[in-house]
Order: sequence, then structure tokens, then C-alpha cells
Amino acid sequence: MYVKNHMLPKDRLTTVQLRESIKNALDKINEGDFLSLPVFDGDQFKGIIMKEAIFRGYFEGNYMDKNQFLMDTTVEELYKDEYKSIKENELIENASYLLKELRTPFLPVFNSDEEFVGILTHFSIFNAFAEIFGFDKGTRIVVHMFDIPGQLARLTEVIRKENINILNFTVMDAKVLDVYRVVLRVDTEDVGGLVDKIDAAGFRVGEITK
Repeated sequence: MYVKNHMLPKDRLTTVQLRESIKNALDKINEGDFLSLPVFDGDQFKGIIMKEAIFRGYFEGNYMDKNQFLMDTTVEELYKDEYKSIKENELIENASYLLKELRTPFLPVFNSDEEFVGILTHFSIFNAFAEIFGFDKGTRIVVHMFDIPGQLARLTEVIRKENINILNFTVMDAKVLDVYRVVLRVDTEDVGGLVDKIDAAGFRVGEITK
């Protein structure tokens, strides 16, 4: 899965210009219930203006008149011009790591010609992984297995023999010595029958969720 498949494209973004007043920027932020907005100089992406930075600018600046601050201060004075970006053809996993480590509200996305094409948000990442895990499809079955070569192949063979489609599966460390959790999503009406087959093959079934 690639960044370009889950980013918000440039033409769908609410943006501000460097020389706009902070009042305009804050109005756009509040109207859209945003925490931050992309900043542009014409068509060129320049950085990020955050709601928190606007409030901090007002209180730390010791302004006596809020309206004067909002009207006389420009985005250029408060925006953040240092940022990390990502390319549209990078894997979504890389973007997820960057968002977590950098604690930034979004990642600007550029194409191979270094042109700004959109942003990737935390919500975009959530949706991407929801799609990967298939949260809205099939039945979720958790199977506990020992870390022994061939175990996963045995489990999938049990399911194949029942002619059941595996929508997706994920292997996670159960944080117990040599034990792993396999989270399966399967497409079957006879969940009980499948669980019995998995049990009979020597695996321990945990949670089952429709």
C-alpha cells in the first residue's frame, strides 16, 4: 500500500497563504475543526500553521488587544517552516513510522518531480491499517501458536481443506516465551466448524469476533 492511495490530495485541502492574517487562518481552522493547516506562498508549499502556535503567539507576545493581534499578525510570523515530508510512492508503513516519531500533525507529500501533491494525516494512516486488517469484513479468529517452523503453513492448510477464504492474517508477538498470536479474518458462515478443525489440529483458539 502506497502513500498516494491514502493521502488527501492538494485540491481537497483547506490552506492558508503566508501573508494572510492570523484571523483568517484561525477562522479556517475553527470552521473545519482542524488543529493545523498547510501554508503556501502562491502555489508553493512552505510549512504548517498550528492552532497551538497561534494561541502561544498571542499569550507569549503580551498583546493587550486580541483583535489587533488577530488582524495585524500574519501567518508568516507564526508558521513552522521546518518539516519532514514523504514521497507519494513510499510505503504506508514508512509514513506511519514517521508520523509516530516526529509527532507532526501531518506529512506533506511530494511526487518524483518534487511537486507538492497532498498531505498524509494520522486519520489517513488509521484508515489504511483498518483496510489492511479488514475490520469491516469476515470473522476475526485469534490463534495462539508456538514459534516452530511450519506451524503457520499447517494452520493455513487446515483452513484451505475446509475451502474457506482467508481475507487477511497478521502474526504478532504475544509477549510470552516462544508464543505468537495469529489474527485471522475468514469468510465463512460455519465459524464453529472451522474452530473445531483448528482445535483438532492442535492449535489453541483465543477470541472470536464477528
